[in-house]
Amino acid sequence: MSRRAPSKARVWLELLRLPNLFTVPGDVLVGWALVGQRGCPVPALCASLCLYAAGLLLNDWRDAPIDARERPSRPIPSGRVRRRTVGLAGLALLALGVLFAWGGWPTAAALAAAILLYDLGAKDVPGLGVAVMGLCRALNVLLGAACAWPSAAPLPPLPPTLLCAAVFFWAYILLVSVVARDEADPDASPALPLRWSPLLLTLALTAVFWLLGRPSAWPLAAAALLGPILLRRGDVPALVGALIRFLIPLQLLWLTLAPVPLWLLALLFLCWPAAALAGRRVAGS
Repeated sequence: MSRRAPSKARVWLELLRLPNLFTVPGDVLVGWALVGQRGCPVPALCASLCLYAAGLLLNDWRDAPIDARERPSRPIPSGRVRRRTVGLAGLALLALGVLFAWGGWPTAAALAAAILLYDLGAKDVPGLGVAVMGLCRALNVLLGAACAWPSAAPLPPLPPTLLCAAVFFWAYILLVSVVARDEADPDASPALPLRWSPLLLTLALTAVFWLLGRPSAWPLAAAALLGPILLRRGDVPALVGALIRFLIPLQLLWLTLAPVPLWLLALLFLCWPAAALAGRRVAGS
């Protein structure tokens, strides 16, 4: 029994891409902070983690026939877990995520719909799949804002900083998703302009922050951290995993625009090395 339990646990950690889970709370915190830090963000954090996990499980459920050809070591095609079990768990987490987001359930429902849209068809349409994937991250940011606002109160105009943050994370994930298109090909290597596009997007935040009336050098610091990651000549899955983990410094970058307590920034920052350590045991891509 002692050997079997860790084996089953590892199967689910592979399905849930453990390193990537560390990148989820920061989205919600960005939305919560930029809308005024009203209330407690914990329900939104729980909702976000459930919805993200649901998307990953439903993605593997949907891709099981493809993985059987391209990545037979994945949990479902390798026979370590039943496809039906994964699908039911994904649907249960999807419903649980909407329930957790009691204050911002319309946004959570929109995120759940975007997840289903991606997993059940959009991912097979060139261009649409990566756009919907980015939309899921943008809605995750807006979920933090929605859950911070009482459901009975009229929703105020969304701050420009919040809208810009949502658009930024949509664009970043879109680019990462394009880079990840050939991750199943061991000989694939993204073209240089595509490889460096996340850094150019990060640098563009310098101008965006100025336009928002928040001049800052932090985007330059973030770009300096991202540069060495892009210089590595590892395989595509390793590059994609590193780019996904880099969401955490980018979330911290946006949180500099709000008066967030230092302890919260420190806690979020620790998620970055934690994600990297988890990535040594379980693949994030």
